[in-house]
Amino acid sequence: MLYDRTFSTRVDWTTGINLPQLLPGTWHIQPGIGIVNKTSAGPFMLRNQFTGGQFLQQGKRLQFSLGAAPTFFGFFPGIGPFSRIRHSVALIMSYQYAPGAAVPAAFAHALDPAGRLLNSRSDPQQTINLGLSQTFEAKFKPAPGDTTDAPARKIRLLSLNTSGVSYNFEQAKIPGRVGWQTQTLTNTFASDLLPGFNLQITHDLWRGQVGLDSTKFDPFLQSLSASFSLSARTFAALGALIGLGHRPEPTTGGGPAPVPGGTPGTQFGPGPRGGGFGGIGGPPGGFSGGGGRGFNLNVQFSLQRTRPRTRTDTLGNTIALPGLQGGNQQMSLAMAFSPTPHWTASWNTNYDFETRRFPQHYIRLERDLHRWHASFAFSRTASGNFAFNFYVALLDEPDIKFDYDQQSYFHTPSP
Repeated sequence: MLYDRTFSTRVDWTTGINLPQLLPGTWHIQPGIGIVNKTSAGPFMLRNQFTGGQFLQQGKRLQFSLGAAPTFFGFFPGIGPFSRIRHSVALIMSYQYAPGAAVPAAFAHALDPAGRLLNSRSDPQQTINLGLSQTFEAKFKPAPGDTTDAPARKIRLLSLNTSGVSYNFEQAKIPGRVGWQTQTLTNTFASDLLPGFNLQITHDLWRGQVGLDSTKFDPFLQSLSASFSLSARTFAALGALIGLGHRPEPTTGGGPAPVPGGTPGTQFGPGPRGGGFGGIGGPPGGFSGGGGRGFNLNVQFSLQRTRPRTRTDTLGNTIALPGLQGGNQQMSLAMAFSPTPHWTASWNTNYDFETRRFPQHYIRLERDLHRWHASFAFSRTASGNFAFNFYVALLDEPDIKFDYDQQSYFHTPSP
């Protein structure tokens, strides 16, 4: 049947009640009750062309939950500048149960007219989820001669967070199915020893769709991303940990100032005050001159992979299927430093491990000439376009200036 007009109006609501916490000092058990839809595939009430303009409702069912987050501690003797090391392990557990419920046939037809996605009965759900969080912390030894009662400084050596894994007991009772529901697992690492350090690793756990008894458990590295920063203070802090030099005093200011002109643009065009391209042309407004900044390097790495396609022969051997397999590896570098008090330099680039080349570069040099300021900038994009800009201006009178701008464009011919 065809309708000359389609429309849909949905009304939905859910309610959750948290009961008083049990064993708050140890296991942190948190029971709860939720009032949820009989099926999560649709709203509580629905009106469309299949209901004759009338609202139909699917009804509600109770969902019971129980969560626990116990934390276990282990202590180790100190080493080097640390007086003690603590290892904490936090288990994040949750259990949910919802009885089966029947969805009215008229509501199921209005929500899924073809009858391919929704059955008139919702199966019971009984799911357990388990996650893990670990942290290694160290306490510094007091400074020699320190007689104050000030608490010792602490540092996070390493933290590891593992995403949750779910198992559905009711799903495991269905023929041809198993209870596992988690397709991927992610581990995240962080540390205060290296500023900005973050490492995230994701594995595809199953060769095929999770939850089927024909699917094999075969962890495969799917993605990896890492980032960290290096500066002169980083090396000084690491040297202090092993007894070389002194630990730098904490500062209240932020990181190094951004490069004047902002992030390099990907399209060339006239910059402010005449010449320039993609946001690196023209004099940097409000340049204070002099000073410069210390060395700073930001590194980012990313890896994406696709599981190879395979099939199983009659003997049970796994055979790889031909075809392109997606994936890429790239590393981005952003470096800024001052070779002299009056020079500042920055270089942004990335490296493609698949093509083994640097597809783009952005270089900028700044020079303070007392009452004058000079800027040199060069940019090259992945398509081969490049631009060069040279600018000299009087700080007191920015209209007194000299600039030079050169750009090139390369167009890929159409097939």
